[in-house]
Amino acid sequence: MKNLKIYQNVAVELLTTHSWYMHQLKNILKPYNISPAQYNILRILNGANDLPVSASYLKEQVIDKGSNITRLIDKMELKNWVTRCLCKTNRRQMDIDITENGKVVLQKATIEINELIKVLYSISEEEAKIISNILIKLRS
Repeated sequence: MKNLKIYQNVAVELLTTHSWYMHQLKNILKPYNISPAQYNILRILNGANDLPVSASYLKEQVIDKGSNITRLIDKMELKNWVTRCLCKTNRRQMDIDITENGKVVLQKATIEINELIKVLYSISEEEAKIISNILIKLRS
């Protein structure tokens, strides 16, 4: 029989680590006036290699599946980080693309986030792979 207390402890440690990491991430992003969800969208758009994507594609790709993509895009468009236009092949769909301003914000924030990621250097690469595989296994 499995020891429930051990698994409860794992759940608490996951939540505690998530909370700590999100606090650090928000502090890094604050000077750029960008949320973690907006940062995630900029990364997705930048990774599309100058090809616009649909809101439904963003919804599939974002880390936080509870994000309101339309609201986030509205805010990002006001900041001139993204553009939105009618899709030429599907008039019911909007094409969303990253702007040069969006790329600049993404690049600057990524430099600082990469410093935060160095906290993980306290574990070995092998341990990092193991943790990553365990987290993937938990989600599947």
